[in-house]
Amino acid sequence: MPLRIEPLPRMAGHLPFMRGRLGSLDDLNPGMVGAFGLASGCDSRTDLAALAMRETSAYFGSHFNANMKSAMDIDQRRALNSAAMAGAIVDLGDLMTDPATGGFDAVIRRTVAGICERGALPLMLGGEQWDVAPAIAGLRSTAIASAGMAVLVICAAPDEFVLEARDVHCLVSASPRSMANSACLPIAFRDVRQRFEGSLGSILGHLGTRPVHVALDASALASHWHGTNRRADFDGLSLSECRTLLRKLGAANIASLSITGLDPTINGLSLVKTGQRLLLTAILDLIYARLNVLGPRMERI
Repeated sequence: MPLRIEPLPRMAGHLPFMRGRLGSLDDLNPGMVGAFGLASGCDSRTDLAALAMRETSAYFGSHFNANMKSAMDIDQRRALNSAAMAGAIVDLGDLMTDPATGGFDAVIRRTVAGICERGALPLMLGGEQWDVAPAIAGLRSTAIASAGMAVLVICAAPDEFVLEARDVHCLVSASPRSMANSACLPIAFRDVRQRFEGSLGSILGHLGTRPVHVALDASALASHWHGTNRRADFDGLSLSECRTLLRKLGAANIASLSITGLDPTINGLSLVKTGQRLLLTAILDLIYARLNVLGPRMERI
């Protein structure tokens, strides 16, 4: 077979999240991130969300390469310790429906539990809000959450599972109906915006030291920023507000993370990719904080 001499496309081959390695549960060790996508196979509007975020993450993947000597978080003006991040992410691929073993919810539940049992952080890419319920159940079934856990939901219009789930202890939402749920600590987006430090203090205080599942839905971001969720509200969070919120959450005991609600095909944004880029930068802020890989802030010269 002759040696191929033509140039290869920049994105040729497998496309793992953050250019990490493709692997299985056995490849995960404590302190790592186990990313997986959801492909329901039911023509859901979010079926391409995991692919969209993986594609966008390729532009940032060099941050997780030990050979990157001068990576920076330019917004915070802090150097990234790429050597500490190298090999920290394993992409488990997309989960598929398996009716023989209990259906899609059971697959999500087992995957999250398996990642947690290895001391890693589950990162669920794609899916709808209702897919968060089995992820929470998977975390709840592990020893990590045996003494209690909390859930932080960030969305514009929470589904019924959010309002009824017994583990939802905090809810950041623009939806008026969430404000009447006494089981949660509801905080409106406008309160996060206008009284950020006070709102954040209430959130962190309410979460306490319990393991926390952070459920970020694309509807939480203001629709004029991205338009990739039909339920998004103009009163949603701006990119900077969402990033700051997730960055500060690094101080909490984050046990798992889900990103739902992204529809990369509407409004022509499959080409512009604005929505997934906004979500990805917020995800990275939380991962950087949890892995503690940012150096001291560099002041302007």
